[in-house]
Parts: sequence; structure tokens; C-alpha cells
Amino acid sequence: MTILAKKTLLIFLVASLFFSGCDYKLRDSYQGLNNLVVSVSFEENNINKDFTIALERQAGLKKIYLNEVEEDSDLKIKILDHKITRYSSALGAGARTKEARMEYLLKMSLNLKGKKDNLVLEFKDSSYYSFDESRILAIEEVEKRLRENFFKNAIKRINFSLLNLLNENS
Repeated sequence: MTILAKKTLLIFLVASLFFSGCDYKLRDSYQGLNNLVVSVSFEENNINKDFTIALERQAGLKKIYLNEVEEDSDLKIKILDHKITRYSSALGAGARTKEARMEYLLKMSLNLKGKKDNLVLEFKDSSYYSFDESRILAIEEVEKRLRENFFKNAIKRINFSLLNLLNENS
């Protein structure tokens, strides 16, 4: 063994001893939405359907029930308010819109199995983008990507809120 390899091994052993001494461990108990059975109640509309599709695809759920209340659910989600609104934010020559803004709102109630209280979460987000009436198809694609980003951020925030809730219990 070379001196460099011995030094590296010694540094690794000391760091391992230090981390294990302060009760550091890798996040093997990561929970959040991962491997949960989830029941989602919502009003039938396109935005809620798209959101539940994104939730199912991105969250790593074990099983998802849509508009069904199942007793074996680890988490019950009720979407109270969910909307995306588009505004004109800057006008150019001839009073034509040059910039637009999309605002996102998601308000939901979470009920974790074994908890008697519901947790009400409200997520707000907004994004600005260039608007050119001559490029309608490109604008539709930009708006579609913004919707996907809104959903992805909301799922991350739900995950974070659940992790905080689980940490408060332990």
C-alpha cells in the first residue's frame, strides 16, 4: 500500500468514526410520498386530472386512488382549490401584449393515517414569459411547460411538508 492510499484510508476511517459518533446516517428512512398508498379527492376538471397524473408519475407512490376513499390509504389528499390564471403584464405598441404572467394556486387538505388533525397546505407560484401573438403554438408549448413545472414544484412542497410532519412526530 502506498502512503497516499494509507492517508486516504485513514481519513476515511476518521470521517466515518466522526459521523457515526454524532449519530449521522444516510437517509435510509426517507419517506415523504415515497411508497405510500394515497387517496386523492378532487373536482373533475382538466387541471386536477393533469395534477394527479403528475403526482402518480413523479412521487413514487405505491398506489393511488382517485376520488375513492380507501381505508388502507396512508394519506388522504383533498384538493380544495386549484387553478392557473393567465394575465397580460406588459403592453407594447398598439396595446398588444408583449409579456404574460401565469399564476398558480393549489390549496389542499392532507390527512395522514393515525393523525386526527388535517393539515391544510396552500401553494402559490407565478411565472412571466414573452408573449407574441404570431407564435401561438410556441406560446401553448411554453404554457404547457410552465404547468408541468408548477405541478413538479407543488409535489416537491407536499413531500417537504410531509417530511416535516413526520419529523415532528418522531
